[in-house]
Amino acid sequence: MKFVVVMMSKSNIERLYDYYDAVADRLYHKYQKSYLEGMNEAFNLLLDDAFDGTYEETDIQELRTLRDAVAHVSFEREDIRKGIQLGMLKGYKHAYRSNAEITPDTIGIFIAYLIRKLCDETSLETIIDPLVGSGNLVFTVANHLTFNGRIHGVDNDLVKCHLARNLGDLMEYDNEMFYQDSLTFMQSGYDLMVCDLPITDQDPYPPYQLLNHHLPSLKPGAFAFAVIENDFFARDGNDIFKQEIEQHSHVFGLVKLSDSLFQTHPKSILIFRRKGPDVTPLKEFMLVDLPSFNDHDGMEQTIAQIDRWIAERKDDLT
Repeated sequence: MKFVVVMMSKSNIERLYDYYDAVADRLYHKYQKSYLEGMNEAFNLLLDDAFDGTYEETDIQELRTLRDAVAHVSFEREDIRKGIQLGMLKGYKHAYRSNAEITPDTIGIFIAYLIRKLCDETSLETIIDPLVGSGNLVFTVANHLTFNGRIHGVDNDLVKCHLARNLGDLMEYDNEMFYQDSLTFMQSGYDLMVCDLPITDQDPYPPYQLLNHHLPSLKPGAFAFAVIENDFFARDGNDIFKQEIEQHSHVFGLVKLSDSLFQTHPKSILIFRRKGPDVTPLKEFMLVDLPSFNDHDGMEQTIAQIDRWIAERKDDLT
């Protein structure tokens, strides 16, 4: 199997970007709205013909004229996600926030590949991202699966939470985004979890605590994929984490991502599986050292190795 990043229609991506960029620019200069807040207002107008803020009638009419130029366009889901991601990068720069808060597309696409190999993707009904941010990771994953279920996200940043909700609504996913402290979120019964733990120094949540809080919310046998820093297991709390994780989940595997993806903080994908009466713990931990996504030959060889590893253990994964 080849690992391919599909390029979508550039013209539709540009149309969507030009629309909300013009709205955000006007609201920034006349009403002092941040760029990300302006993006949300553009999406509110496109989705509901409404605004959260109060604006002069002449401005509303001009913004509706901008909206009408794209309202008739039929956007593919990846057109929408990629188009909005461009604005997020610009908005984060305006707000002096790091673009590292947005998970690279290639990571989401690779996680979707692993999910297809490890799970029956057609049976997935619910996905949770307990650190959803603006939603790029969870929606990249969903867009590369056969998925038509419900997506839940949790974040303590209101603007990013609204962006994730609007992104899901524009792509017509059944979704609900919860603006709250992730450690207070208590729903359960999820088929899949994905999350990107931010750089530890910038993370208000201890990563071990957050994983241990949310992994029990998965159904028996369900998988979780967490993007972690490579020194995750060397940090304080590792021994306690191992003891607690063994109560409800198995550590299934670790995929070390290429250092070429990150400037200062190399990362990996840590895979968990929720324990259950029909779940057989694997005797051998899945360990993968992933080459650069630009190394096509190396990627093909690694994908073939992963496919063989999973095929040899297929009986234990059903």
